[in-house]
Amino acid sequence: MVLKMLVHLKIFSLVCIAAGMSTATALPDITQSTNNSVIDCAAFNATLNSCKFNYNVIINSTRPCIFNCTYNPMLLSPLQLDVHLSYKHPDRYPTFVAAQQNFFLNSWTLPKSFPNHGEFQIYTSVASLLCPPIQQQEETVEVRITTSSPDNITMNVRLYNQSYALKMGNFAVLKATPISPDYRLYQWTGDQTSVLISAESKNNSNTVCAIFALQNAKCPVITDESGLRAGGGRFQTFTTRAAMVASRIDFPDGIHMIMWPLPDDDRCTLTLENVSNHSSRSKTVQFEVFNHSSIGATWYIFFATGSLTVGMIFGIAIVTLKCIDRTLNKTGHAVLADEDDQRELLPDDEFSETTRREYAVAGVAVLPGVDNGQIPRSGSGSGYSQVIGSPGSGGVPSAGRGFALSFHSESSTSNEPASGEIIQQPYYPPTTVVPHDAVIEAMTDSVNPVYVVWWKRYAYFQSKTAGAQVSEMGFQNNILIMAVYAVLPTAELIRSYLKVLSYNGDEDQCFFNSRCLTGVWIFHDFARVFTNIGYICGGIAFSRIVLRHRQLTCRNPSRSTIKNGVGVSRHYGLFMSLGYGLVIQGLMSSLYHTCPNSVTIRFDMMFMYVMAVAAVICVWGLRHGDVTHHVYPTMGLIGTMLLLAEGREWVSRLAFWLCMSLLYLVLLLTTTVLMSRYGVWSFSPMKMLQVWKGWKPVRDKLAQVIRNEDLTSTPIHVLRIVSGFIANGSLILYGAIADPNVYGYILSVCLTNLGLYFGNYIITKRLQYKEKGAPLAWICLTLSFILWTLALSAFGFHNTDSEASASDSRGLNLSCAFLGVFDTHDVWHLFSSLALYTFFIGLLTLDDDVARTPSTEIHVF
Repeated sequence: MVLKMLVHLKIFSLVCIAAGMSTATALPDITQSTNNSVIDCAAFNATLNSCKFNYNVIINSTRPCIFNCTYNPMLLSPLQLDVHLSYKHPDRYPTFVAAQQNFFLNSWTLPKSFPNHGEFQIYTSVASLLCPPIQQQEETVEVRITTSSPDNITMNVRLYNQSYALKMGNFAVLKATPISPDYRLYQWTGDQTSVLISAESKNNSNTVCAIFALQNAKCPVITDESGLRAGGGRFQTFTTRAAMVASRIDFPDGIHMIMWPLPDDDRCTLTLENVSNHSSRSKTVQFEVFNHSSIGATWYIFFATGSLTVGMIFGIAIVTLKCIDRTLNKTGHAVLADEDDQRELLPDDEFSETTRREYAVAGVAVLPGVDNGQIPRSGSGSGYSQVIGSPGSGGVPSAGRGFALSFHSESSTSNEPASGEIIQQPYYPPTTVVPHDAVIEAMTDSVNPVYVVWWKRYAYFQSKTAGAQVSEMGFQNNILIMAVYAVLPTAELIRSYLKVLSYNGDEDQCFFNSRCLTGVWIFHDFARVFTNIGYICGGIAFSRIVLRHRQLTCRNPSRSTIKNGVGVSRHYGLFMSLGYGLVIQGLMSSLYHTCPNSVTIRFDMMFMYVMAVAAVICVWGLRHGDVTHHVYPTMGLIGTMLLLAEGREWVSRLAFWLCMSLLYLVLLLTTTVLMSRYGVWSFSPMKMLQVWKGWKPVRDKLAQVIRNEDLTSTPIHVLRIVSGFIANGSLILYGAIADPNVYGYILSVCLTNLGLYFGNYIITKRLQYKEKGAPLAWICLTLSFILWTLALSAFGFHNTDSEASASDSRGLNLSCAFLGVFDTHDVWHLFSSLALYTFFIGLLTLDDDVARTPSTEIHVF
């Protein structure tokens, strides 16, 4: 027992001696310490207005580091606190750092890791600019560093004044980490109302995702996302560059510009990354403040631009109206009205008091080896046609001739059977209408197809009734209905996005060109909205031109007969739809640019599909009569393709593009056969099915045409078919290889085929059939080509990308390139609207040169 007490006494004596030696150890002279000096924080006594601390310190569970100092924020810059540990063990004995000011407390835990990254991303350093109080002449800061570790922990602690005010014309370079955001201050000067603040990545840190935020210059500075979303200012993600316009109304006390790197890039790339690829990282950014011109200082630029655009549009309209007045008034004939007659859809009392003149003619082409008895009869309305024979059993009729049974009716009634006689006459070209059922009746399980019927019916009314306008008003009215049901949900969706932007400050909701913004009311990018004036005014002016052209064409219906029927068949309802489409496109684009992103861009593109399809059918209808009923299945097909486009998000790339390419190829082959061989524009599933069920006769027929042995119908233009297959085949390969955005891909398919068919129309009209074309049309088409060249050149300079993430889109942002308020996309709006406007005028007036040519003498292609 005594021995045990002696041992304990011995141990106690050694501990006391060690403690005495430790207490008696001399402290270094703090005033002469260097960065490598190790001191006890309790020995630090700062003088007034001198808060400089730069030492290595050792702490443990019984030996914290606590010191304080006082300074005058009115005379000195704010204090920066840097703490760096020399070990990485976040699960064992963390170190707690706290900086207490008069009214604020900042605290950190070191080492620091993030839940999703763990040991792959550990931070052992913290650096923070302590927000200075406003209008305070004395600030006391107490720094407290503690740990529960029984072992000594060595760290470096620095406290010093850091300049953080940024002036116009200067720049500041900041370096920050996910646990150590940094910020700077900008104070308003003079009568400034708004400034543009930019953030540019430096030192190869342009791949690190970060948040750029603006707050009113008051403490505390919010540096966490939850605080930002709670209304602590405005913020946006970025990798390479960012910019925001700050107004004095929103930030009356000045602007705190904050840069906060994120622990990963998921927010900027919108994809989940492998956490093992992350390590401790930092980002270096350069802040700079620029002058920004508000609408009050630039209104005259918008006024001059709008006046010039509207003046050009309506000036072209006035010249066009005078030209068509002069051209169509020289015809000396009453040009026939639109032949899309749907009076049968109305009750008899709707048109019993009107006068109707009708003429029907039909022609038949008989394929080799087909018996006469295989050919069915076809009829419609008050006239009907019947094949009565052929030059020989199964033989091919002589070139350019055929047999037809024609019926003439010029009485005032439309329901009496017409008298007819068998005539032998030159073979009628397929000038206008293929009856709805003609091709289907010819297609049977065993015969595919036997013949092609072409006919044309003229119907006129002395009084303007609802029945006369059914077909013309049908599609254009449907366009307006579509617009109403598209604009309403779009406007509501845009309003929701703007609420998030205004109340939460999240600028990732809208993908603006942040370096070229002029805000007006709810329009943050007013220039993008304003430049859509070209589409709206162009659509209004073109609609007026179409009405005048129709009025001149149908000015004397009471004197019209088949003998003086002249000109091509125009479908003014479709042309009016193009005018309406321009107006609606301008409205939808304005809504989209109120808050552009990957969702609202779908509404911007919606009527591009409609106009592209309507324009193709307008061109086809010039020489093929009643095609209005084919618009709906065509639009339905495009809508189906857009629905299928959603499948790209749910299935693999290979499976999606395999199905899409096969469907594209089937449609390409089928419509080529229908259009080229049978003169039919249709996406009817039944017609396409019958073509594929009897593919051998089609193959043989195509072989005859290629060998120039076909004498029964208009030859296929081999060059047109080959070029069409090459262009569309290239699009198929491009989609399968490049995996582009599906919605843009479908739009490019529509526009490519519009260009192909219109180019074919021009070449065939001018070179093959030597038709001169109207001078006005050539002038408008030339002007359109020039404007398209300029528009596409501007469109090639992308300064936003709504299909990418907000960060990637922001990386494309560029300064205003024109007049200090417009960027290249604004120029695209102006030039493309004028290009579409002049193109539609050229399309409408292209065949005015044959306005005095009898309809039976006009070629079909």
